[in-house]
Amino acid sequence: MKQEKQEKMSEMVAHFAREYFNLGGDIEHKQQLLNSAVSAWNIACLNEQKREEAVKKYLDGWKRLNPTHEKEMLKGVEEGLRLLIKRKLELYPDIKKQIVNAHIQEVDGKNRITVASIALK
Repeated sequence: MKQEKQEKMSEMVAHFAREYFNLGGDIEHKQQLLNSAVSAWNIACLNEQKREEAVKKYLDGWKRLNPTHEKEMLKGVEEGLRLLIKRKLELYPDIKKQIVNAHIQEVDGKNRITVASIALK
């Protein structure tokens, strides 16, 4: 019986959000982008109805944490979040694992992502 090698969660996250991470100038910014990508991943694992509620809750939280930012920035955050959700659903529709922790660090000049996740029932 041949067993297929399953891709690691960290590899899946790096793949689904690769272009997004490239927006980060330094490791701190890349960690912020990773946190957003993790939120998008976790929202994408929900059913459609709960997904919309979670997007609204995420955006409400973002507004509370960033009260001085303009509506255009919020619109960009929402577009980025929805794009990442769509990408996760296209690339990994059957993976239903919630990410509970994710960290990015630079090792030998390369970004390395570490992810902890749990399976949804």
